[in-house]
Amino acid sequence: MAMTVDGRKVKSLIELLSGYHRMRGSRGYHESMMALMSYLKRSGLPSRRFRVLTYPADGKNVSGNILTTMAWEPIYGELWLERPERVFITSTSISRVSLVSGSSGSDGWKELPLVEFSGEGDYTGKAVLANDNPVKVFEQAVVNGGASCLILCYMRKSFEEIGRSLEMLPDMTNYLSIPYDSESASKKAVAFSITKAKFDLLQSALNNGSPVVGFTADALLNEGELEVLEIDATGVESEPGIMITAHLCHPSPGADDNASGAALAVELARVLHEERFPLPVKVVLVPEYLGTVPYAIQLRREKKLPAFTINLDMVGADQEKTGSTFILSRVPPYLPQKWGRVFEYYINRLMPSNGGYPLKRFGEIPFMAGSDHCVFTTLGVPSPFAGHLPDRYYHSDFDTPEMMDDKELEWVGNAVLKTLEHVHSPDEKASIVTKGKMLGELYSLINMISGREGSAELLDLLISNYEGGRVAEALVDGSGIPSSMPLEPTFESSLGLEWLKIVPEDLKTEVGPELLSMADFIVGGSMIIGSREAVELLTSIHYEVDISKVRMLTGWMIEKCLLRSQ
Repeated sequence: MAMTVDGRKVKSLIELLSGYHRMRGSRGYHESMMALMSYLKRSGLPSRRFRVLTYPADGKNVSGNILTTMAWEPIYGELWLERPERVFITSTSISRVSLVSGSSGSDGWKELPLVEFSGEGDYTGKAVLANDNPVKVFEQAVVNGGASCLILCYMRKSFEEIGRSLEMLPDMTNYLSIPYDSESASKKAVAFSITKAKFDLLQSALNNGSPVVGFTADALLNEGELEVLEIDATGVESEPGIMITAHLCHPSPGADDNASGAALAVELARVLHEERFPLPVKVVLVPEYLGTVPYAIQLRREKKLPAFTINLDMVGADQEKTGSTFILSRVPPYLPQKWGRVFEYYINRLMPSNGGYPLKRFGEIPFMAGSDHCVFTTLGVPSPFAGHLPDRYYHSDFDTPEMMDDKELEWVGNAVLKTLEHVHSPDEKASIVTKGKMLGELYSLINMISGREGSAELLDLLISNYEGGRVAEALVDGSGIPSSMPLEPTFESSLGLEWLKIVPEDLKTEVGPELLSMADFIVGGSMIIGSREAVELLTSIHYEVDISKVRMLTGWMIEKCLLRSQ
């Protein structure tokens, strides 16, 4: 069996998807999903192999730790400086992301005095110009301050090393969101995202007088549905199967994030079908987090969770154009390691090269939160994440199909296919190399936990997950020191992202930039291991941070009822 991916076909699907404004619960999302289903049906997949599952998008429903949003349907937005002179600022005609995700409509043309955001204060009847975190600005200026309109210039994940900063990209509009659960949507705030160049123009107007802005926004915030598309790629009925996941949502163009992952997943489904791959494989396209969490919880309750998943999120970037690096997020050591290691083997084996010299950048990182692999990881399913970060044009209107590389897509896609082939017909060399790597990692872990509190609960688990068997028995000196306290999550599945807004700044500073990933790692570990000291010890080793920082984070999560230890 020699299955391969044609990067040109995947790139053509990215071009197709980039034309859809694929916001969760929107018409654009639904239409993009139907377009992919049509492509696969025309390629021979029968209708019975598709299943669309729906979950509430009402801004009230909670799945696990995730509060859903309303369904958001953006139609049009336009923003001008009206006084002291009339200057066009932005519109959705030139950038679909200029209307911030979650913005309400304006009920016609409005003109408001413009003021600059300065933290808590009275912004009643004002348009507020801000270059701070949109969630923070929304909370302080809209919820507490009564603002009617936000004009935002903000960039997540700046990396000056690759030319990613507001100053280096002054004409780029960033994709931003404000909260739009039911309560937040009732504030009826209009919000625009503008370029750094236009932000500077408005700030200059503020410095020289009392400017007025005019705007109109047409957007609907309604109760709707989140759609998850489940594609049975092979038609083979047995459990547990294998799953390939990718989120379909995000605004137009959203080529790398994440038309690339959805397009590659769909093309993999076509190849697996045409090649009659003999094992059960499902390809699942989701609204990121909000659809994945209820879907995965449903599978768990039906006892249909997969043996492992591979999550494709931002997999097509041209490394030279975007400054990106192909990364693999490791499976946490409290879960079986084999398929993450096999996938990594084939990524390295298939890396584009010339004369033995690699032509691409690739790196492996500790377990990273922030995408749909977290949902399955925290339910006990090994879920390696493949993606490209950092990316110069991440979450912006510069994330276009022109920034995609068909050879990069082939590299990632063929590594997935070789991993699936290995499940069916193991390659001897791949088995030897991955086994050796797992034993080396197991040796390191056993030595690092030796003699430390919590090691007793970890020894057998790690030996099993790294397939140490009798070899590992010779490495173990004694039975380890047990934990004294239990630990378990208070909800099912991943923490998600919204909880971050309640994390104190001093805790973020103390724990460091890995806080989000460490927290989800702890949630999954507490479900699998169930002992506080063991989870904290493994977290400290995995992220190479002092255990006192892990204990601080765990203690705060217990205090906020995200974990319990009784």
